[in-house]
Amino acid sequence: MTVQLMIFIIALLAIIVFYKSFNAAVYFIVIIDIFLRIFTYLKTYILRDDAFDFLTLIPANILELLQSFDLGVFNDVLLAVYIVVYIVFEVLIIKTFVKKKF
Repeated sequence: MTVQLMIFIIALLAIIVFYKSFNAAVYFIVIIDIFLRIFTYLKTYILRDDAFDFLTLIPANILELLQSFDLGVFNDVLLAVYIVVYIVFEVLIIKTFVKKKF
């Protein structure tokens, strides 16, 4: 296991234990994924200097982090879980949007 994956799993477990909610875990995963995607954009297009080479240790997104291991069928299972998390996130956002009164 890489250090990045261990940090992610420990933080995810802490969120699940602290909040005791599946929704909190879904929000955590999506927030971290969006943050990593924004950070990847910044390091690709803005922070291209050699002084920022240490930023290559940060994965581009959670899917890249999960697929950094060549585990065969387990990667397909992780991809399916990743897609389910995003589907649940979309349902949560749509429910919040529908409940909101304008």
